[in-house]
Amino acid sequence: MASSIIHLAVTNELIKHYAFKDENRLKFGAILPDAGKGKAGHLNKYIWGRNKKSYDFELFRDKFGELMRQDDLYLGYYLHLVQDICYRHFVYDKYHWNPMIPGNVEKLHKDYSIINYYVIEKYDLRNDIVAPKDFESEPINDLCVYDVNWLMESMDGYFKIVEGDIFFFTREMADEYIAEAAELCLKELNAFINGGKLLDSYDNAWDNRTYLAL
Repeated sequence: MASSIIHLAVTNELIKHYAFKDENRLKFGAILPDAGKGKAGHLNKYIWGRNKKSYDFELFRDKFGELMRQDDLYLGYYLHLVQDICYRHFVYDKYHWNPMIPGNVEKLHKDYSIINYYVIEKYDLRNDIVAPKDFESEPINDLCVYDVNWLMESMDGYFKIVEGDIFFFTREMADEYIAEAAELCLKELNAFINGGKLLDSYDNAWDNRTYLAL
């Protein structure tokens, strides 16, 4: 999955092209899945036994479709999932990332910490997201338990400079992915608003026997 900072960068790009109702709730929703305990926050589901896995786009739309039209927190959350499936195709299919080599996942996460500040500066990000008051009463809590305090503290850390050498996920790849993810999100937004074909969990399933780490 992409880092929270990269999700924010994609979201900032979307704001340039789409008139959202509440940018703070949109941005909070765009990073909220990362605060879900376990993997429930990303709506992972098995397909064809346990051979394939996907994000359950249909479940989210069925459960929160009306809220997605009214409340940007839910729209931002859904677009996070859209960005994640884009990221899987980008990293695994386009750049042939292999998470099964020992140490590769940890090195990728270190790459995130190194390029975060580059992304923050280039996409004019601000550490100004505020968690909604009375978040515990939000319907999104039906999905899983969220550690919002951890999320807010983590965001503070992401905005600090980290030195080091890039292993795999370069600055150029970050720019390329952000552009592709924004394009896919805008396409999905258009389909959602205007009744077009939306992302399908089955069409975007990945081989669970190969890609186990991210």
